[in-house]
Amino acid sequence: MDKKRITTLCLIVLADMSGAMAIIPIIPVFVLGQFHATPFQAALVIAAYYVAQVLAAPWLGHLSDRFGRRPILLISQAGTIVSYFLLIFAVPLGTLIDHTGLRLGTASGLAVIYLARVLDGLTGGNISVALAYASDSSTPEKRTHALGLVGGASGLGHILGPALAGLLVGVNLLAPFFAAAVVSGGTVLLTLLWLHEPPIHAKHWEKEAPQAKRLPLSQILLSRPVLLILVTALVIGLYMAALQGTFALYADRVLLPGQPEAIVVSTVGWIITVLGLVMALTQIVLLNPLVSHLGEQKAILLGVSAMGFFTVTSLWAIVAFVVAFAFGYGIMWPSLQALLTNFGTEHLAGRLLGWFQATFSLALILGPLWGGFVFDAVAPRAVFAVSAGFMALALGLSIGIQRLKLSGTEEPRKAMHMHFHH
Repeated sequence: MDKKRITTLCLIVLADMSGAMAIIPIIPVFVLGQFHATPFQAALVIAAYYVAQVLAAPWLGHLSDRFGRRPILLISQAGTIVSYFLLIFAVPLGTLIDHTGLRLGTASGLAVIYLARVLDGLTGGNISVALAYASDSSTPEKRTHALGLVGGASGLGHILGPALAGLLVGVNLLAPFFAAAVVSGGTVLLTLLWLHEPPIHAKHWEKEAPQAKRLPLSQILLSRPVLLILVTALVIGLYMAALQGTFALYADRVLLPGQPEAIVVSTVGWIITVLGLVMALTQIVLLNPLVSHLGEQKAILLGVSAMGFFTVTSLWAIVAFVVAFAFGYGIMWPSLQALLTNFGTEHLAGRLLGWFQATFSLALILGPLWGGFVFDAVAPRAVFAVSAGFMALALGLSIGIQRLKLSGTEEPRKAMHMHFHH
């Protein structure tokens, strides 16, 4: 594993994710206050990003396989910066559109916000392309560790981003947007100056593996190993997204009933911080020795087992669950990604990780929808009862992953190659 490249890549992912997470808590408040949007319209602003990412992530992964990781990473970062400036200037741009007499069916400034989030989603292949870069820059034995380091950097960004927003929002509601744009500009400089193209790139691909370029995408996705891994990611994503989308309400109604709103928000914030820290530490410190000892398949089974949910009303029991959940996720997720890259030629890593990211983005759209419906229509604890069913299914799928035949590092690639040509 090239330590200099991975370190640079982790810094880029950390900065990029910090900027992204700094603006997410602000956007709904901004559109509600500035454009008098309805709660549904505010929710659509968040959903628009994930819908665009579902459509674009596989495409960006394919382009990174075709033209190289570095140029696609730069395009993704440029799209993110443009989207931030659209957010910052949404009000004057909306006024300008109004002066043209163009009818958009909604407030023009709000339409600019939607455009910004869709653009960020369409070019938001930063993480999947970064993961493909990490895969390229590491040996097969160290691939899970490299992906875990990138995941750990992303996890730290999830913590630092909201903290950055909390510090800046007191200055001005748009200050986090400016900060995110500046941070993203810094990631572009890091990419230009320090991040060189990994050894596997388009020219090498065309010279050494022209047949891989012609493989039908359906054969890749419908092969049993790849399909099993993607379905596992979708099920776990539906579980995670539903819990994430309803946890603050669960804390308000069940864990801390009757407590002031400030205490509820503060408690939920601390619990999420613990989650992010344990997840990042697991991926940075514990993942490599565990996977080296157990292998990726057993690590996935261990991680899924640790994530299993039990519904409790005690705050300290919830904290204990969050620690176990974060530990399990920190082991399972990069192991699942690394295993996915093994099935197929090494030149398809970007495409496969793009579909993995698209699958997870789909779960981030659907999870809060079913979680919110069950929370409202049935009962708060019913969300967790249904989630337990999802994790039981994920456990069954992870047992199926154990049965995939892996006789050596290159065996998955050979097996996939035989599947493509017979």
